[in-house]
Amino acid sequence: MWLNAVMTATEVIDQIEALPPEERAKVVDFIRQAEAAQNGRLMGRKIFERSAKQVFDRHAELMPKLSR
Repeated sequence: MWLNAVMTATEVIDQIEALPPEERAKVVDFIRQAEAAQNGRLMGRKIFERSAKQVFDRHAELMPKLSR
């Protein structure tokens, strides 16, 4: 899908809201990483813990396999 060269913030938000939850989560992760890079810092402990929980919850079936 090709996007217009210029989109308003409202148009971008509408596109993000139309995404399925898994794809929307990727957008959120990208924005968090971009903000951290722009601020020149690593993510804080609370953000890390919340993100780690999301990953483990999202991929719970893989964890027993990885621990073997």
